[in-house]
Amino acid sequence: MQEMSYADSLRAPYLEYYAPRLAEFFDNLNSKRSRSVPLANDFVLEAVQKPNPASYSLLSKLHSKASELEDLSAAAECMDHLAAGIDTTGDGLCFLMHELSLPHNAHIQQRLRDEINSNQDKSFDQLPYLDAVVKEGLRVFPPIPMSFPRYTPDSGTTLDGYYIPGHAIVSCQPFTLHKDPVVFPSPEKFDPQRWLEEKGELERNRMFFAFSQGARGCIGKHLALAEMKILLREVYGEYKTVLGKEKADMRFDDQVISSRPKGQKCRLQFQKVV
Repeated sequence: MQEMSYADSLRAPYLEYYAPRLAEFFDNLNSKRSRSVPLANDFVLEAVQKPNPASYSLLSKLHSKASELEDLSAAAECMDHLAAGIDTTGDGLCFLMHELSLPHNAHIQQRLRDEINSNQDKSFDQLPYLDAVVKEGLRVFPPIPMSFPRYTPDSGTTLDGYYIPGHAIVSCQPFTLHKDPVVFPSPEKFDPQRWLEEKGELERNRMFFAFSQGARGCIGKHLALAEMKILLREVYGEYKTVLGKEKADMRFDDQVISSRPKGQKCRLQFQKVV
């Protein structure tokens, strides 16, 4: 992307961890080229400079901190949300809608449709089964399945009874955490109902790692969840989805930065609900 150099974005946390020699090569290459790449393109800058953005928008929140943020910083923040959420949100929806379209999950899709159509006066975040469907989709098919490496503090730390020396790299990943049978019984099964059970609720939410956790968690989490819920509400309020006649290879393919279908396609049929 023009707005964000490779070395400033993906390399820092991931390439340096997985392929340090390759990271060093990109560092050297980057130091030899001009650093005059603009931080944000004209479209984003113009949008940032427009007065009176919608009160619910990210830009409105950024404008409220106008004394702290320059236009370029606000534009960069908006661009981060846009760029980081395109593939990940789309990939997550792709797997989830395919799962809902499988014949043995027809009852799940129908229950979702019933909740949507019987609560048309409510907002998307007031629909518990919709929330459960989205969470279960992200649990089974995390858009970013890779490890999230972190350094231990200089003094070291103890994890699960094991002492880890200082400045050591530790990591975990949603694909593994989400398959813990103690927290998620029958982890391979797509079962939104698990998120509506009171028993184990605290531990389930603690182990939900699709957006990471804590201060370094995804800043676009709530935006991504809103996008997914709004799209699912609009689609399944009016349509039924079934598998397309032409089969697609939907095996989970880890592409380091994101995951998507092995065949790069998801084929569904949309049938209008009378």
